[in-house]
Amino acid sequence: MPAFDVNWQSLIEPKLDDFINTGVMVLDEVFDEADLGKLQAESGFVEYREATLTHGERQANIRGDSIRWIDDNCPFGTAYLESINQLGRYFNQTLYTGIRRSEAHYACYPAGFGYQWHTDNPKGRDERVISAVFYLNDNWQACDGGAICVIDKQDNTAQLLPQRNRLVLFDSNLLHQVAITHRRRFSIATWLRRDELIC
Repeated sequence: MPAFDVNWQSLIEPKLDDFINTGVMVLDEVFDEADLGKLQAESGFVEYREATLTHGERQANIRGDSIRWIDDNCPFGTAYLESINQLGRYFNQTLYTGIRRSEAHYACYPAGFGYQWHTDNPKGRDERVISAVFYLNDNWQACDGGAICVIDKQDNTAQLLPQRNRLVLFDSNLLHQVAITHRRRFSIATWLRRDELIC
């Protein structure tokens, strides 16, 4: 089986109508164990930098994560993105989303930090179509905190634990936050975008 090979149609098709109505979808056991292990290992060895807000300011009271953008120096992260691009093509065929590319970064939240309410298209921008977060920690419990909270299209709040091998997908215009985590939390923040890559 090719690395990071996922049958996105079989995973998503049973949940597609609900995703259209709510803008939120949860997929569990996405990758096989070997590929998950590669991402877990790579996420522990990359060099993280403190994340900033859109205008470049660091405000730990708003967001407390450190990040590492996935590029050619992250071979397993790049393979993950290739699989995410296949997911984008599936959404283009089924929902006519106009997705052209994806981007992602590893994220590490130390204990005691989260990310306050925000959307992924600030100030009226709309390049990001679908946001996704893939979770890398083993044995995550509710008492560990760190849930992602998303206000869906029906004004309901979904609170989703960052369980291993889980991919949470949501409309990039939906308000969401990361609750304070009580242990170090690793994930991959991902965006499927409609704009062209600028080289």
